[in-house]
Amino acid sequence: MRKFILPRTEGRKFWLFSVVKCKLNYALVLLAGLICWVPGNAQESAKRWTLSELIASAEEHNSDIERWRWKVESANASRRKANAVKILPRLRINSESGLVPEAKGDIFNPPQDLSGIRPLGPFNRTELEFAQPLFPLSQGRSLNKAAAEGVDVERADLAQAHLDVVFAIKELYYGLLLAQDLKNLARRLNNELTEKKEAIDDADGLSLTNRYKLELTLLEMAKRAREINDKVELARAALTWKAGLPDETVLQVQAEWLAPVTPAVLPLDELSTRAIGLRPDARKLQAGLAATQALTQVARAAYLPQVFVGGGIRYAITPGRTDQRNPFVKDNFNYFNGGIFIGIRQSLEWRLIAADVDKAKAEYRELKAREAGAAQGIRLDVRRAYLNYQRADQDLQGARQGRQLARQWLQEARDEYDFDPGAIGDLVTAFETWAHLEQGYSQAIYDYNLSIAKLEKITGGLKLSVDDEISQ
Repeated sequence: MRKFILPRTEGRKFWLFSVVKCKLNYALVLLAGLICWVPGNAQESAKRWTLSELIASAEEHNSDIERWRWKVESANASRRKANAVKILPRLRINSESGLVPEAKGDIFNPPQDLSGIRPLGPFNRTELEFAQPLFPLSQGRSLNKAAAEGVDVERADLAQAHLDVVFAIKELYYGLLLAQDLKNLARRLNNELTEKKEAIDDADGLSLTNRYKLELTLLEMAKRAREINDKVELARAALTWKAGLPDETVLQVQAEWLAPVTPAVLPLDELSTRAIGLRPDARKLQAGLAATQALTQVARAAYLPQVFVGGGIRYAITPGRTDQRNPFVKDNFNYFNGGIFIGIRQSLEWRLIAADVDKAKAEYRELKAREAGAAQGIRLDVRRAYLNYQRADQDLQGARQGRQLARQWLQEARDEYDFDPGAIGDLVTAFETWAHLEQGYSQAIYDYNLSIAKLEKITGGLKLSVDDEISQ
């Protein structure tokens, strides 16, 4: 550190300099503290999101997933209700309290005052009732099984919603990176052509065709740049919404450019076999078959008599009224009794029961008819997605070769332009071809990544890429 030695005659100046320096240091410390203390929103806006983080955010906050999650909760509540029917489905207690006129005596010694205007006294009546089904036991089990399978149906829909959201996140994520790459490409092309235009503005000997060709190319590039800017903003807004992020979030992705993911795709036969067991629609179909079969058993159980045991306890007390001990005298104000009994209930609406059974059978057979072609349909979907992946892989290789040739052509056109400025027309053509093939290469990467994401969705969520993150 450089040291300054001041004469004594300048002590006052040195003191002022020290005060100013101390205040400046204090201000710097205060500013550093303010910079370190930033609101959560500012930190959140500066965050750069990875693909896995966006998917995790969507799993927690996406409205479609949340909607199906609550449907699963509703189905779980129905299952608990069906399970509760097996043990004491009827267990109730009723209690009534109030004021009633007092009455002392019995039928042989009635009250002397027959006007009906007597003092009021407290009154309470409480009843406990219960009923427990005994037969047929299969009805309760079938209802419980149907409700449990209904939960599996809703879970399959939740899994399908999850697959749809994950695919949408990847589609928007890759689309945002593609738009950013095209934006950078347009900016690079526009800058270089602008430099060439400034260099030839004062040059003589250039043909009128080459000058106008360059001007028109720059205008076209400006138009495409505006379109790409709009696409970038729309893709960012859509990705923010699909990931369930707040509207005020300034979404920035961690990847700087679009690059092909590393595939880990299994053979077609293995993909088809796994998809049949993993696809949510296949699991939903199996759960639906089990549920409708259980409901058929419930409908058939209506033919059988329902045997149950029931009973209860009744208690009433009114201190202002005489308790009537005569069993042949009905007393609604003072009593204590109870009992237990076995009951039988038989439905005689045979035609209605038969209609319910036929309806349940028809629903079961309709799902059974789907099962025959479900496996074949899944294999066809997987084959279609697999062929799309293979075609995208070949297109990517071809786009990579065309990109290399376009770069060689552009370099040779630059060298020719440096030697002969009159070759600006050929340079502009090389630029246009290079830009077109660069755009095609980026589009091929996007199609390739999306084909793998589509194959993952079609197979029921198999992990078919080594890194879903865009490697740099």
